[in-house]
Parts: sequence; C-alpha cells; structure tokens
Amino acid sequence: MSLAIAVYAELGYRRLEQANRQMAVALEMQSTLHESLALVVDAETGQRGYLLTGKEEYLAPYKAAVPKVDGALNRLREQLVQNGTVAQRDALGRLNSLVGKKLSELEVAIALYKKDGAQAAQALLDTGIGRRAMDDIRAEVDGMAAAQRKQLDEATSRWATDIAFARLGMQIMTAFTVALLLVVWFLARRDAQQREARRRTAVEDKRRLEAEVEDRTAELSELSSYLQKVREDEKSKLARDIHDELGGILVSAKMDVAWVEERIRKKDGESSAKLERALQALDDGVQIKRRIIEELRPTLLDNLGLAAALDWQAHEICDRAGIACTIATPSDDSIIAPQVSIALYRILQEALTNIVKYAKAKKVNVDLGLTSHDVTLLIEDDGVGIPEDAQNNLLSHGIIGMRQRVRALHGEFAIGRRPEGGTMIEVNIPLGKQHEPAREPAPEIA
Repeated sequence: MSLAIAVYAELGYRRLEQANRQMAVALEMQSTLHESLALVVDAETGQRGYLLTGKEEYLAPYKAAVPKVDGALNRLREQLVQNGTVAQRDALGRLNSLVGKKLSELEVAIALYKKDGAQAAQALLDTGIGRRAMDDIRAEVDGMAAAQRKQLDEATSRWATDIAFARLGMQIMTAFTVALLLVVWFLARRDAQQREARRRTAVEDKRRLEAEVEDRTAELSELSSYLQKVREDEKSKLARDIHDELGGILVSAKMDVAWVEERIRKKDGESSAKLERALQALDDGVQIKRRIIEELRPTLLDNLGLAAALDWQAHEICDRAGIACTIATPSDDSIIAPQVSIALYRILQEALTNIVKYAKAKKVNVDLGLTSHDVTLLIEDDGVGIPEDAQNNLLSHGIIGMRQRVRALHGEFAIGRRPEGGTMIEVNIPLGKQHEPAREPAPEIA
C-alpha cells in the first residue's frame, strides 16, 4: 500500500510539473509575441516620425527595433518547434512573412523619402499597404495569442486538478501513516517494560565494569609508580654500595700500587712499566665506577639540581656519540620536587639513548621550561623520525616507560614526527600535586 501511494503521489507531482511547464511556455510565448508586435510598432513609429519631420534622430527607434525583430521571431520559432502545434507553426510562418513585408514597406518608404522627397514617400503611404500589413500582423498576433491563452487556461485548469489530486494522495498517505504509527505504538508499549529492564541491567553491568576497570587501572598505576620508586631506591643503594665498597677497594689498591711503583722505578724498569699500566687500569676502573654511579643515581641531580643534571646527561651521551647538543634550562629549579626531577632525568636519558641507537641524528635540542604551575621538557632531533606505529606498539617499552612516568605524576606526554624531519618529545608535569618523599643523600664521588 505504501508503494501504491508513493506511485500515486509521484504521478500527481509529474502532472503538476508538466502543467507548470506548459503554463510557463504559454506565458513565455505570449510575451515573445507581444514583444515582436511592439518592435514592429516601434519601427513604424520611427519611420513615420522621420517622414513627417525629416530629422534623422527620429529614425533611432526604427534602427533599434529592426535588428531585434528577427531575434524575437527566432525565439518564438524555437519555442514552437519544441512545444507548439502544426497550426501554430503555420501561423508563425504567416506572421514572419507579414513582418518581412511590413519591414520592407518601411524601408522602401524611407528610401523614397531620401531619394525623391516627402511627396513620393507620402504617395506610397496613401496606398494603404502599410496599414493593411499592420492590420494583418495584429490579427495574426491576436490569433496566436488567443491560442496561447487557451493553452494557458487549459494548463491552469489541469494544474488545479493536479493540486487536488496531490492533496488527496497526501491525505491518504497521512491516514495510512497515522494507522501505522498507532500499530507501532501498541507494539512498542507492549515491549517497553522488557526493554527498560534490559537497559537497566546493561547500565548496571556497565557501571560495574567501569568501576572494576578504574580500580584495576588505579592499582596498576600505583604498582607501576611503586616499582619505579623501588627501582630508583635500589639504584641509589647500589650506587652507594659501589661507591663505598668498590670505590674504597680501587682507591686503596691504587695507593698501594703507586707506592710499590715509586720504590722499584729505578731498580726494575720492566716491573715499573707493568705497575704503571696497572695504575692506568685502576684509574680507568675509577672512571667506570663514577660513570656507573652517575647512571644509577646522578649525584648532580641531588647536589646541584635538575638543570645541571640534564646538562651533564645531554652532553655526556651526545659527546660520546658525536652528536651536536644544545640545551636551555632555567636559572633556578629549586621548586621542582625530587620525584619530578628524577622522572624528567630518566625520560631524557631514555630519549637520548633511543636517538643514539635509532635516529641517525646530527643535532639534538633540549629545552626545560619552568613556570609557577608546571614544568615542561622538550626534546627534538633532526634524525629519521619515529615510525608511525611506534607509539602504539606494545613492544616499545621505552616509550611506554616514559609515558607511565609522566602519568604517575599527573602530567601529559606526547611524541611524534616533526614537520621538518626528526622526532619531538614533549612532557608537561604540573607542580604542586606531588608529595616529596624522604630521600637519602647521594654518595659523594671520590
């Protein structure tokens, strides 16, 4: 029934469209007919004015109207070819012939006036040829206009009928739609309670699952933060043990070897050389011990602050890899909490390690920004750039670790490719939300 009503309405709309088109064509053809007649009248008026006065300016309407007559008749011919009848096209042929004769009569009268004077032209007018031609043109235009008015009346009547036809279709469609809505309403009402019960159950399940997810996420975040803290504590303890025990052993051994080397230097040159190499090896061991302690727990971070530690870390890694490095830090970073400082230090350490391993960079820029509300760390390189899927890759432990450190401090972490090439890491951590834990003093490096 819906399809039948739709077809019914479509037929009504098409009939309306056809009636509107016929009305528009009839109105346009009437307008073109009257335009053609008006142009012929303008040409005749201009010719009469010239013949009466002999002044050339009176020919202006004639000269303006004559070129337009052909254009109007051609438009009328095109309209009749597309939408007219055979009788209308025959009538247009007669009108075209009459207009041609009239224009020829006007042209001849003007030529006689210019050649033989006003009397010769007046003699031609006295014959009544022009008047009869004009009467014939008017009669032909009136006949064609009457035919067009008849078509317009028929189209108007058909349009009104089609409007009623379409209105009836809309009423039927509305009634059918109302009936369908009533049926749907009864069916929906019967099923409403079951749907509501299912919805409530789904909402409760969703809330329960969301609560469980939040609890698990909070637990994992706390566990991650705890593990990071334990790891830093273990590194700090290991750094102290290496400094206190291994450092003391190396220093004591160096002193003993230096004492022995000094006493046998003149007596046994070969043994002295061996001892010098042993002293050099001990010096290398001391340097390695210092570097290991700094990597485990940077003493600069505890003693001189974050800016100095970042500057040392950046130049230590970049100089060793042959990468140019520029770093900008604030003059005073004392308001940064220790856990924030160690997190930013580890993030820079991980980022520079990845740059050295994978980026093939020639230059690295590090910028530490500090306000009263937050601290920002920006790391940029000019290397090959991070792969598109690297930050979403579950195996990218370095990125995951950096992101987790920032999240544990309620901050924001972003990593991506720079438009000009390379990789950019941006970290923003708010200040004031952190609770400063008690920390043990860093070991002094001998």
